[in-house]
Amino acid sequence: MTYVKGIGDGTRDGLLEIADTRWDGNGTLFVTVREMIGQRENFPVRRGRTLARSAIHHPDKTRSSRVVRQWWDGSQTRVTYAVSRNEGR
Repeated sequence: MTYVKGIGDGTRDGLLEIADTRWDGNGTLFVTVREMIGQRENFPVRRGRTLARSAIHHPDKTRSSRVVRQWWDGSQTRVTYAVSRNEGR
């Protein structure tokens, strides 16, 4: 059984954490990942994408995961990914 990550779960080293998840009407999961250290540059986009994909059942069956928004909120960098599933769920 695969553990699906949710809000508050992060990477093993504690650098990235899932801050928010929400579904839209088309079956796309939007996952906001925040960086816990607070650097403005060098956000690990690939590691964030991997973390975002782990917030959906069967991450190996995702069709795409793309960055839809990236911003700095004064203390942390946040990136929102859109994770889309294949039709055959």
